[in-house]
Amino acid sequence: MKQKKKWYLKIPNTYIILFGMILFAALLTWVVPAGEFNRVESGGRMLIENGTYHEVDKNPVNLFDIFVSIPKGLQGSAQIIFMILLSSGTFGLINSTGALENAIGIMIKKTQKAHISSNTLIFVITCLFSCLGVIIGPEIQIPFTLVAVSIALGLGYDLLTGVAMVIVGGGVGFSMGPINASVIGTADSISGLPLFSGIGLRTVIWGVTTVVSAFLVLSYAKKVKKNADYSYTKGISTKGLGLSRDISEYKLSKTDKRVLGVFLILFAFLIIGPTWLGWYLDEMSAAFVITAIAVVIVAKLDINIALETFMKTAGAMFGAAMLVGLGRTIQVVMENGHVMDTIIKTISDPLADFGPTVGAILMSLIHGIINFVIPSGSGQAAASMPIMFPVGQLIGMTDQTSILAFQIGAGVMDLIYPTMGSMMAMLGMARVPYGKWVKFVFKVVIAMYLVTWFFLLVAVKINWGPF
Repeated sequence: MKQKKKWYLKIPNTYIILFGMILFAALLTWVVPAGEFNRVESGGRMLIENGTYHEVDKNPVNLFDIFVSIPKGLQGSAQIIFMILLSSGTFGLINSTGALENAIGIMIKKTQKAHISSNTLIFVITCLFSCLGVIIGPEIQIPFTLVAVSIALGLGYDLLTGVAMVIVGGGVGFSMGPINASVIGTADSISGLPLFSGIGLRTVIWGVTTVVSAFLVLSYAKKVKKNADYSYTKGISTKGLGLSRDISEYKLSKTDKRVLGVFLILFAFLIIGPTWLGWYLDEMSAAFVITAIAVVIVAKLDINIALETFMKTAGAMFGAAMLVGLGRTIQVVMENGHVMDTIIKTISDPLADFGPTVGAILMSLIHGIINFVIPSGSGQAAASMPIMFPVGQLIGMTDQTSILAFQIGAGVMDLIYPTMGSMMAMLGMARVPYGKWVKFVFKVVIAMYLVTWFFLLVAVKINWGPF
């Protein structure tokens, strides 16, 4: 009897999914009324003026326009695409020296000697990525994917466990962190609230969601460790990603220590640069190029071989980089068709008919929907919060609670939407198909909503403020 395929095995290739979404976005430009809000400049950003929505001439996107939007999407994502390629080439160069693998092997060996459970390591590493996410955005976490995957494979887990530590841990840290400049900072500035006000409750929310998400990653990892057939990525090649030797064989040479020193300096600047020096993607890309040159020098690599290694590993990430551009293309199509503001207005208006308790939950869900159209936290804040603040006030919510509803909706769905370029890039680097990721992360998304909704209702109950 022929065995019926499971649903997640029937999900098309990620490229097909994204192209289908691009076509759907183009269809919307033909059937959805075109409209725009007036925008005014404030603090260097263009903000929507509430109550200024008006219809404009339709500009439906035709078939040729769809294909023109693809290179425009790639251009709009150029910074992150080049950072993916350059960081991948740099990590490929570091990996070629064997220093990183030797360090991971020694860490696992010492862990085993100290009788520290590998399950404990998975939990701790996920929490550490959450801490990192509080400081830096998901795009800058992309290069750590290969490190996390190597650790997971070395400990006897699978590809999905490795990438989950980064995406879930780092994603929760970034989205629920109390000092997120792009999400909280932008919303605070729009509303006129003190920057990062409400940090006490938000820190509690971040701590609880971090622990819950780490337990969910660990729960899956333990099942894989117990039975390899449970793995959602069973049968996918791990060649070049895991450890190549028995744990007992690993040791560090002087060259390894020099390479690791360069790596640690890079790691430090990945944190210091964005937080203290105002770095973003261009500066981070430059840091990777400098690191690659430094590795060639300290490891005394043949320059021609080093260049071949760099180009080969960077080239292997072209597919993952393309996914980022295709995700951005969806936004380009909706903007060109003048339907983005119409969609935002349509899903925002019904909130005015509900009270604060139901309205807060619905507001978080609406932000989750908007997040598909505008995956940028700061972009969504600038586009929707000038509308959501007045709506929240009309239904009895404080501005602080409105921001929390926005934070939940704009953050939780980042874990699952294919329009989230950094997530798609990490999945591509870890060789985890999007369909397999959805099967795993769907439970995480549900759990995150339930936990954050509890705190959202608490905020409504205590009239969290003072404004």
